[in-house]
Amino acid sequence: MKQITVAVLAILCVLLSGGVMHALEHTDVDKLMQVHQCARCDLSGANLSGESIVNSDLDGANLSEANLTGADLSGTDMCGANLNGANLSGANLKGTDLSGTDLTGADLSGADLTGASLSGANLDGAKLDNASWTDGQRCKAGSVEKCEHEQ
Repeated sequence: MKQITVAVLAILCVLLSGGVMHALEHTDVDKLMQVHQCARCDLSGANLSGESIVNSDLDGANLSEANLTGADLSGTDMCGANLNGANLSGANLKGTDLSGTDLTGADLSGADLTGASLSGANLDGAKLDNASWTDGQRCKAGSVEKCEHEQ
């Protein structure tokens, strides 16, 4: 009887805490940290900030077509990363080094790029609707490839 009670409590804890949903995210985060490859992964809302990951180093990582909606990537080194087609809408990219990064077709709508380095980054087709640009100014709705500042 005691074993059944313990099992039922364990199942309830998992269901109530949302642990099943977080297990998938942690698996994808672990994969990214180990091999710097996580194309098409769901990392939405993940904390990948420079403060939370060892060495804050994701340079050269392949995150093409990954879902990074609302993810925290602030202060992370992502030099030369592949973010082709990635969804970064609402992501925190403050102070992130995106030098040489491929952001072709990425969705950066509402993302915060304040203080980010975009030297040599490819923004072809990137959506910048209402993003906070590197200088802290808001991009106009409809901005693509280039941040058109609001007046």
